[in-house]
Amino acid sequence: MNAKRLTPLIVLLILGLSACTASARQPAPQVVVQTQVVTINEQVAAIEVTGAPATAAPIADSNAPGDPQLSFAPVGTGLVIKDAELELLVSDTDRALNQVTQMTGDSGGYIISSQTWYVDGFKFASLKLGIPSANFEQSLTYLRGLAVQIVRENATGQDVSAAYTDLQSQLVNLEATAARVREFLADAKTVEESLRISGQLSELEAQIETIKGQMRFYEGRAAYSTVTIFLTPQYPTPIPSLTPTPTNTPTSTPTSTPTPTPTSWNPGTTFGEASGVLVSMTQTTVDALIWVMVVGGPMILIVGLILGGARLARRK
Repeated sequence: MNAKRLTPLIVLLILGLSACTASARQPAPQVVVQTQVVTINEQVAAIEVTGAPATAAPIADSNAPGDPQLSFAPVGTGLVIKDAELELLVSDTDRALNQVTQMTGDSGGYIISSQTWYVDGFKFASLKLGIPSANFEQSLTYLRGLAVQIVRENATGQDVSAAYTDLQSQLVNLEATAARVREFLADAKTVEESLRISGQLSELEAQIETIKGQMRFYEGRAAYSTVTIFLTPQYPTPIPSLTPTPTNTPTSTPTSTPTPTPTSWNPGTTFGEASGVLVSMTQTTVDALIWVMVVGGPMILIVGLILGGARLARRK
């Protein structure tokens, strides 16, 4: 191959390499991405309207530092609140009290309240116990065995699983919303925005604590059942009298009224009665004269003096 034929091929090869080098050095085309600018206030307002963010943020771990340790039951767990009330007739109140106390401690429960009182020298008692729900039926069986007679018994159960599950859903939404609001608070540009977002965050945190308190209440009531016991002493049976009672009682005979006997005439008795009357009349007459002399004497004297003076005046 001669030089004239190789020259065009070499020129074409050099041009091709130059084009490749130029294309390699040329900067990549810029891609323009248009983003929608949304202010923090609009995002918070959107959360308030919907009640939850469009994309739920992950919930913070309950075991993380600074968060309270929670013992919420997993979703779908059945929670039943059990209560019972028994009134037992017992032969010895003190012994029954000791047995109930021992049973409560052995079952892992506790005494909520206790009260004792006396009526006619007999001791009564009432106790309110918190018994683990796992030992609820076994405890009732033991308490029934302490009684001479079961006067009254009432047991109830309330399933709160649906209410608990609803609270769990509300807690998830509120915590996710609170996490988004914290992000908005970090991106706040002005003091007014920070204050308003902080107020909304405080309201969300208050709702979260309220729901957590309700959930803890359900968990505690479902974990420990309430058993109320009334202990009534057995009154002793009266012993019948050993003295035989006569079957036929003698009837009393009616007594006759004695006939009064006539009294005989006694002149001495009559004279004594007449003397007494005479003495009484004499005393009355003398008393009357004394009154006349004491009271009427001065009056008679005054009247006599007046009359005497009048006669003298006429004579003159």
